[in-house]
Amino acid sequence: MPFYHHFELDYESAVRQQLAEAFAGLVTAALTEQNINATPEQEGVYQLHHLHSLVYVGKADNLRRRLGEHRFKIMGRRNITTTEVEFACLSLHHSLMGIAESSLIAHYRETAPTTCVWNGNGFGPHDPGRNRETTNKPPDGFDAQYPIRDDWQCADIGAGDWNCNDLLQALKESLPFLLRYQIATKNKLKEGHPDYNNVTIHVPQAGLPAEELLRLIAEQLPGWQATRFPGHFILYKEDSDYTHGTRIWPQK
Repeated sequence: MPFYHHFELDYESAVRQQLAEAFAGLVTAALTEQNINATPEQEGVYQLHHLHSLVYVGKADNLRRRLGEHRFKIMGRRNITTTEVEFACLSLHHSLMGIAESSLIAHYRETAPTTCVWNGNGFGPHDPGRNRETTNKPPDGFDAQYPIRDDWQCADIGAGDWNCNDLLQALKESLPFLLRYQIATKNKLKEGHPDYNNVTIHVPQAGLPAEELLRLIAEQLPGWQATRFPGHFILYKEDSDYTHGTRIWPQK
């Protein structure tokens, strides 16, 4: 027998197997505010199940906050309700966070290829970016199946006269989907843009639908265009026709 051999621990496989076994020992809970509030504010990994099928595996620095964000997002979509969604989660040591999510996704897709269909399919929090819009890429995945509720009532936006920059920030914060708008300096949202920083927008009543609020803003900004896509709103200084977007203002 040899007196020497190189040994490497298959760390990822061990983590993958043990995480899957840990999830198998859990029951899923309804994605309700009460259940989310009972979830610890710790980092970890989680599963989302839609109509009893595993559709998403994610990781979070704060499980309670991330699950709340997902619940809010689903509330702002058509063709789906939060009552159809359940979750399970595991808090983890920080050292495991780097490989936990990808390992679990790989495990489930190997055992059942139809699982985790929301992973890499538009459900995550990432902005699709201008490239998708300007190249007229069609909506796919989550956005195509569950488009935004453009009639979402913005209960936090009160009646009265608003500074346009303040109103845009408040609207962006209140929506369960993305609103991206042009600013003067990248990554400096609060600085706004000279075209609207000193513009006043009159909001006639509280709780207006999101699209109506964005139209009110665009009407006061000559040369600017508000557009609705299946997954988000944009407001830019442009005059563009998008294959998969609908003008909110100005209309042709």
